[in-house]
Amino acid sequence: MTLRALRIVDLILRVPGFLLGISIHEYAHARMAYRLGDDTAARAGRMTVEPWAHLDPIGALMLLVFGFGWARPVPVDPYRLRNPRKDMAKVALAGPVANLLAAFLLETVAVLVFTKVRLAGTPWNYLTDILRSGAIVNAALAFFNLIPLPPLDGSKILRVYLPYSMEGLWDFVERYGFLILMGLVYLGIVGGIIHPLIQAYMSIVYRVALRISLLLFPV
Repeated sequence: MTLRALRIVDLILRVPGFLLGISIHEYAHARMAYRLGDDTAARAGRMTVEPWAHLDPIGALMLLVFGFGWARPVPVDPYRLRNPRKDMAKVALAGPVANLLAAFLLETVAVLVFTKVRLAGTPWNYLTDILRSGAIVNAALAFFNLIPLPPLDGSKILRVYLPYSMEGLWDFVERYGFLILMGLVYLGIVGGIIHPLIQAYMSIVYRVALRISLLLFPV
């Protein structure tokens, strides 16, 4: 198989994990907002795990090609939350946490399947590859969205801890946040930050998954 063909296969293997990732990410935002008093996303039909409700074409392309990206943000009205400043941070954090949990579950299932099921030569030959690719995509979604730059989730978490004296500066960052973010992506700075985090997290998850496999299926 040529290098070009391998890249195409890798791209295809990412698609299921990406669709799962954006679905649970945005659903987690909507569900947390609903729990904290705001039903805006629910009324807009966004409190769902249906991926097409959350798909953002540019964010999807970024994730599939560069390994990190975003979905269409769910609408949240902070003034309907019980504590707008702190609750917005909780809503923002819910998405990345959901992706990290999904990455853990997908990697664990991949390890269990790989160690107990013989898939070679069957139509399910790529199952473990799809599961592991999905785990990495979900970890990438989590860490990318935790970058503290607007419009990413990390910016909403950081804002809780900023003193009011920095509101003016933060308004400027919010105005040009997307351009700053794209510049950092282009320069490779974003990749240089999140790729080591993804590798470290997945390494920990893999070791935990191996321990779970040994507990469930002792040699």
